[in-house]
Amino acid sequence: MAQEQDNDELILAQAELRDFQRTVLALRQELEAAHAETDERLRKSALAANTEIAQLKTTVVALREELEKAQVERDKTVQHAIAASHNEIQQLKATSAALRDALEAARLDKASSVNQAISEASAEIAQLHGTIRTLREQLQTLSAKATT
Repeated sequence: MAQEQDNDELILAQAELRDFQRTVLALRQELEAAHAETDERLRKSALAANTEIAQLKTTVVALREELEKAQVERDKTVQHAIAASHNEIQQLKATSAALRDALEAARLDKASSVNQAISEASAEIAQLHGTIRTLREQLQTLSAKATT
């Protein structure tokens, strides 16, 4: 009976050992599945992060190119504005010089006209003085003839 009891204990111990082995095996499989799931999540996360990084890099490149184009366009606009201003300044300088020349010509013409008018007036005055003298002389001659 003692042997039978030892046998029963042995069978129970072996059954318990098999249960423990099955439990260990089940836990090992569960752990491996958890590791595999974690690895898969990490792989998917890394893939998603890499995809997002690639998209962000593409966006950065596109924005950089757009910014460079905007800067080139702005520089071109500034250069056109400077050129237009320069042309306008040159035109204003030319207009100013032409107006200055026209004013100087008008002054000279006016001075010439004034001098000519003075000269003509002086000549007319001299002519009138001459006429007055002649008329006086004629008047004096007539007065002298009339008194004689």
